[in-house]
Amino acid sequence: MKNFQRTALLSAINLALIGIPTAHAADSKALEQRIHELESRLKKFENLESRLEKFEAANNKAASVATATPEVEKLNSKINTLERKLEVQDEVTTANSKRTPIIDAGEGGFRITSADKAHQLRIRGAAQVDNKTFSEDNGKLTDTFDLKQARVWIEGYVFKDIFFKIMPDFAASGNIIPDAYIDYAYHPAASLLVGKFKPAISLERLQGDSDGTFLERAFPTYLASNRDVGVQLHGGFDFTGHKAEKVAGPIDTKNQLTYQIGAFNGSGDDGSPNNNAADTNDNKEFVARVFAQPFQHTGYSWAEGLGFGVAGSFSNANGQALKNQATPIGRNTYLNYANTIRTGAAAPVADGGAYRIYPQAYWYAGPFGLMGEYALSSQRLAGTTSAGRSAVIKQNNKAWQVLASYVVTGEDNSFGAIKPIQKFDPLNGTWGALQLAARWTEMNIDNNTFLFINPNSSAGRASAWTVGANWILNSNALIRADYENVHFAGGGGLVNQNRNAEQVFATRFQLSF
Repeated sequence: MKNFQRTALLSAINLALIGIPTAHAADSKALEQRIHELESRLKKFENLESRLEKFEAANNKAASVATATPEVEKLNSKINTLERKLEVQDEVTTANSKRTPIIDAGEGGFRITSADKAHQLRIRGAAQVDNKTFSEDNGKLTDTFDLKQARVWIEGYVFKDIFFKIMPDFAASGNIIPDAYIDYAYHPAASLLVGKFKPAISLERLQGDSDGTFLERAFPTYLASNRDVGVQLHGGFDFTGHKAEKVAGPIDTKNQLTYQIGAFNGSGDDGSPNNNAADTNDNKEFVARVFAQPFQHTGYSWAEGLGFGVAGSFSNANGQALKNQATPIGRNTYLNYANTIRTGAAAPVADGGAYRIYPQAYWYAGPFGLMGEYALSSQRLAGTTSAGRSAVIKQNNKAWQVLASYVVTGEDNSFGAIKPIQKFDPLNGTWGALQLAARWTEMNIDNNTFLFINPNSSAGRASAWTVGANWILNSNALIRADYENVHFAGGGGLVNQNRNAEQVFATRFQLSF
């Protein structure tokens, strides 16, 4: 059939050539020559096609013979078996890869995360070593080196939403587990936190223990509970189109509007239960806080770090012990409830209704930072007067602070940790980041307090100014250096005599990862 088609094609060409006038004889000869050439090439093609057909026929015959060979069938069976084994191996490898955990280590600690990212274990740590040197104290205050912190943080989450944290502190005495909690952060607007943690009252207390600007916090912090055991409902919202984030733990700085509502055993001013110390009565402390960062996620960089809010608490104490008040950095007692006005009388206790009010704010814009806080702690005290009579008084203690800081090297200031642009590496000409800070803080003790305690041994007012520098070597290590001067009203040992001013120079070497 193919040869017939070719012959017909050549005949058509010849007929076309017959119709060409004789006047074009020269052209006809050229065309005839071209036709001969084409015919010659067609013959070669036909020879090749014939050879190919013969080859295909022989190959098909050999294949049919080979298929019928038993040895070939065995080989085919082995090949099929090997192919299936490889498929099974691939399936197993794929399944194992889905279960293989992801292990990560870096400046944020050590993490082990499940392959589906539904579970995570994170191990972190912190160590703080302090030195305090006092001047002009007539030998009454001891210069010390202190191991302030030696903490290991075990934290993470399971099934994506259930977060946990266990943080023992091996430098603490009698309170070796400051934090131990579970937080079911199912939705950004509502999460449930249970365990031992910081109640949401004082702004500076809620700041990370490794993130503060000075070695120690200011006076308002010490009118709020340190840690307590209880339950807290918390959540966050965003009104700019930015999706609200789920945040686990006592404080949320990532959303525009946040709230915390909790119920606790009640640990008193600056109090913290030792590990799992049992509550002594049925009265509980109720805490609430609302905090707004209205310009967050708006693109206005100068205002995104502005935040303000208010917190408060209410309780009905029943014979609760009172914790002494001490200076911010020196941590020396200036208000001692055990030094009663009547010799041998028992120390006064909190007995009755108590409440706190804490307006608070901060503003961070570029390298600049500002934080302020006011505290009112009102409680009823039961004690013994100088005449030996039992009495109940209302005590209203007040404190406030203003703190300003500036990062000289240009990094962004923050309520959290400051991240240096360049790490400390002097051989390569980099020195980390430098932050300078100043603070004024004051505590006023209610005069009614001195119906129970001796005014000659306890001051009614303490005012402190502090300056400091933080040399941030890298994201994990820093060196702090602070100088603080505290002045007192009263407590000097004699009537109307003031306690000597406290002057302290303190340094801290800190590693936190």
